[in-house]
Amino acid sequence: MNLRPSVRPSRFERFGLYYLNLFSRYRMDNRALELTDEELAREVGRISAKGVFLSALVGLLCVFPIIYVDIRFAEAPALEHYSWVGVVMVVATAVEFYLLFYISLRAVHRVSEFIHMEDLAHESLQDGVFGVKNILARTALEIQDPELEILGIDPFRQISKKNLFVLGLLYKGKIIVSNLILKLGLRATYGDHLFGIPVLYAAIPVEIFWNGVVIRKVIHEARLRLFGYALANRIADTVSREGYLSVLSPTAKKGCLRAIGNAVVMTQNYHPNMVILLLRFQDLLDIQEEDRYDDWPLFLETLREVSENERNFLLDLLTVAAAFDGKLSRIERDHLREAYQDDADLYVGRLTDLTAHLKHGRLNAALSLCRLDFVKG
Repeated sequence: MNLRPSVRPSRFERFGLYYLNLFSRYRMDNRALELTDEELAREVGRISAKGVFLSALVGLLCVFPIIYVDIRFAEAPALEHYSWVGVVMVVATAVEFYLLFYISLRAVHRVSEFIHMEDLAHESLQDGVFGVKNILARTALEIQDPELEILGIDPFRQISKKNLFVLGLLYKGKIIVSNLILKLGLRATYGDHLFGIPVLYAAIPVEIFWNGVVIRKVIHEARLRLFGYALANRIADTVSREGYLSVLSPTAKKGCLRAIGNAVVMTQNYHPNMVILLLRFQDLLDIQEEDRYDDWPLFLETLREVSENERNFLLDLLTVAAAFDGKLSRIERDHLREAYQDDADLYVGRLTDLTAHLKHGRLNAALSLCRLDFVKG
């Protein structure tokens, strides 16, 4: 069965795929699940530190010419002044973006090597919009994941897309705002010069800081997505091997998709980790038709209808799915207790620990909490 939603990658994403395929010519022998969490954290930390250093260097080299030209032609006619600044800014910005993209792509590829994704991925998900390299390309280049409705599940049903757009604009404008605030503050306090240095040079540390923040964010998100990808496939393979799904009733089988679908809605985004889990279970259950899999009251009704063992299995799956994006939303905290009922303390503790393990890069610890069985908790 083909699990891959048919969405053509953007030109920008294809740019990332080109470099990831180029980097793939050089392989490493490490396997993350054969490393301890401490060893894995240390290796990812090294990759992150190198990325931050290189991004800082790029920021310094690319911002300096813009500031130099701005000062050099400060006394020139306005047209000449801003023409020089504009040309240098366009060239320097293009070079900086290209180099930062390259650094990000190289960093996330290095992380994927330590996790050894070739061994952990499912063959039906190797390529396409939710293939490993596509996910990494979007992560490195900070491209939004495609807005898909798989089996009718709408991740944005409880959130305004207008709010998402505004938040995106604010995020992209962080460097401009930071520079403006810092320069205005310095000019108000010290004038046009600070210790004999033009305050325009304040843009350099701001650029270095934000470049470092972005690289760290990219690497941490890549780690989370790779961990989720590996765990989702490991969970699906284990469930298939143990034959758990074959003993579930038809209602409980649909309950599996409702557990994941509602976790997607509560998270309010189509995080790739959840999508992979959803697609793998859709494949294992061989379910193609839509049936309100993101309807929370219907999922609660399903929990009341199934046997106790099946309920334990569905709550395990709900807990794992809810944790898979590495954070817990307010909606999740409010809704999950409705499903857990008297067992809330038992499951919430597991949910909190699993979320923390994924967020902080403890792959093996996370794997130990991803068990799906018919035992409560």
